[in-house]
Amino acid sequence: MGRDLAVSAVRTPKEGGTEKGGADGAHTAFEKNTRAKAASNERHLALADAKIRTHTLVLTGELDRRSAHTLEAEIEHLCEEGVTGITLDLRGLAYVDRIGVAVIAFRCSHCKRRGYEFALIPGSPSIQRAFEQAGVSDSLPFLENDVPVGALERTAHL
Repeated sequence: MGRDLAVSAVRTPKEGGTEKGGADGAHTAFEKNTRAKAASNERHLALADAKIRTHTLVLTGELDRRSAHTLEAEIEHLCEEGVTGITLDLRGLAYVDRIGVAVIAFRCSHCKRRGYEFALIPGSPSIQRAFEQAGVSDSLPFLENDVPVGALERTAHL
């Protein structure tokens, strides 16, 4: 097949509860005013646990026996970094074979056994059909919602 698998990571850090503005971490006047208003309403504000770190891996191209090791290596890398949850976004996949489906199913159960949250954003009808034909679509945690708004993207073309 023509295209190899590319993996992009969308990081949803919740460390400290907020993100710094701008590429260099500088805050705009708008952000300072927003924070000042938020501070006056602190009794209504609940920050996320500082230890929660989730990543969404955006898969594009083809996931088959040649490229499956790329996905496995990226998932292992994220686990070593200390993430608490991983979501695989399958919307950009053009093709997945039975080996790719098996890798996703194995990594899902493996991550859950190790205490990580794991979810899947469904792909195209042909991608979803591959999971159905393998008999694993009902046992995998497919989401109905998209990637969270405001996530930071880290791209790694592998």
